[in-house]
This record gives sequence, structure tokens and C-alpha cells, in this order.
Amino acid sequence: MDPLLARMLTSSRQCRCCGATFAELLSLSCDRPDIVPADLPVQDNTAVFATEGDVLTEDFCRFGSLRFLRAVLAIPIADTADEEFILGTWAGVSEEVFDDYLDLFELRETEGLGSLPAWLSNQIPPESGGPLACMLHMRPEGQYPELQVSEVNHDLARMQELGIGLEELLGFLHSYGHDLASLVYDA
Repeated sequence: MDPLLARMLTSSRQCRCCGATFAELLSLSCDRPDIVPADLPVQDNTAVFATEGDVLTEDFCRFGSLRFLRAVLAIPIADTADEEFILGTWAGVSEEVFDDYLDLFELRETEGLGSLPAWLSNQIPPESGGPLACMLHMRPEGQYPELQVSEVNHDLARMQELGIGLEELLGFLHSYGHDLASLVYDA
């Protein structure tokens, strides 16, 4: 493994731009689907059952006729055993899938839903265009479902298949405003 990548994966560093201290590789998380306005407050998950109309919780979003679930998008790190860069994202799903997921969520039995078509509802990386066709793979024991990009010619599909190198990862993170090169190159 590249020694600089090993340092990033194993040592504690402080990001110069935001001051956050990272003990391991940073994972990013989007707080809402891109289409949802910033003034819609994030509520507790129970609000999705108790509230009519638009609602945004930690794991669910109902916005007009649109439905979203919290998901993860994993990108393998090239030249590592099994390290992944994890992006917390939102998956656009049909109302039927949304309702079925809600019915099974508290029982932690969503895995029975299998794999379903969905849309990546965050621009990753920023300014990359609109929603992206994906498959949403349910995972066991209440883990967030995982998105697999379906559009094979898209950069994210390539990254998911081949992995991402250190320089590409640093550039990717920089597009989100993180100066993580300092986590790697500074002693």
C-alpha cells in the first residue's frame, strides 16, 4: 500500500480548512437530497409517521410527490485490501418502495426487499449533473442500503468498479471543500 495512503487511513490529522480532526479516512454525508430546500428542518425519524406533507428526517424524506431514503455509496480505495470511501447519500425511490421500507424499518428487516431501482439524489461530485440511475441493495441488520451506479459510463460507476487512487480521492474530497492533502503530506 502507498505509504501516504496508509498514513491517511491510520493516523489522526486535522483538516486545515474546517479544523476537523480525523482519526481515519473521512466519509462524507449529504444532509438532504439536493432538491430539498435548506430551510426544511431535519426532524427525528418518528416525524415521517406523524407528519403529513413535506418532512425530512435523519433517514427519510417526503417532498411533494418525491420519496427518498438514506443510503450509502461505497467507493473502493485502489491498492488496499478492503478499504472503502463511504458517501452518505440519498436515494430517490417510488412511493411503493418508500412505504414498504418504512413498514420494515423498525423491525430491521429491510433486507427482504432485495435490490430495487433508485436514483442517486445528490450530485457527486458537486456540479456533476442531475439524478443518476442506480440499484439500491438492501443490507442486513438495519444497515443503510447501498447504491450501485447503473450508468456504466459515469465516473462514479468506474470508481465503484475499479476503485479510486490517492490523488483522485484527494481531488474528490477537495471538491467538497476539504484540504485533506494536509492529512497525508504533512508530518
